[in-house]
Amino acid sequence: MKEDKGESKDGKTSKAKKVLLAIAIAIILAMFIGYGINTFYDNPQYDDFCTNPLREKPVLIERDDKECIKVNQENLPQEENCYAEKGSPRYDIDDNGCRAFRECDYCSKEYDEAREEFGKKVFIVSLIAGLLSILVGGLILKVEAVGSGIMGGGILTVLFGTMRYWGNLQDVARWLILGLVLAVLIWVGYKNFKK
Repeated sequence: MKEDKGESKDGKTSKAKKVLLAIAIAIILAMFIGYGINTFYDNPQYDDFCTNPLREKPVLIERDDKECIKVNQENLPQEENCYAEKGSPRYDIDDNGCRAFRECDYCSKEYDEAREEFGKKVFIVSLIAGLLSILVGGLILKVEAVGSGIMGGGILTVLFGTMRYWGNLQDVARWLILGLVLAVLIWVGYKNFKK
C-alpha cells in the first residue's frame, strides 16, 4: 500500500495538518468576508454625525436664586421633550448667569440610526455568505480539510453578522434565524454523514 504524501506511518501528521488547515481556512474566510463588507459598505463614524462636540463642557449653575430657579423650570419641558426624542440638551449661560436651554442635539440619535442600518447590511450579507459557505463546504467540496474549513468559516461568518445585529432583532426574527441556520446545518450533516 502506498503512503500518502505528508502522512507519517501512524497517520497523525496528516490528521493534524488537515485540522490546522481547516481551522486556518475557517478563520481567514470569516475575516475575508468581514473585511469585504467593510470595504464595500461605509461603517458610520461618530465624527461624521456629531460635528458639535458632545463632550461640550457642562454649564454649571453658579447661582441658586429665584431667577435661575425660574429659568430651570422653563427649561424642564424642553429638556424632557429632548430626552423623549433621544436627543441631548445643550445649554448657554444667559445674562443673569443661569443655565438656559439652547437646543436639542440629535447627532447621537442619527449616528445610532446609521450604525443600526450598517449592522443590518452586515447581518444580511454575513448570513447569505455564511450559509452559502456552509453549503459549498458541506456539499460540494470533496477535500475534507478544505470543505471543513469553508463550513467552519461559514459558521463563523453567520455568528459574526448575527452577533452584530442581534440586539436589534425581534425575538421572532432571532428564533427564525436560529431555526434556519440549524436546519441548514442538520441538512448538510445528514447529506454528508448518512451511511
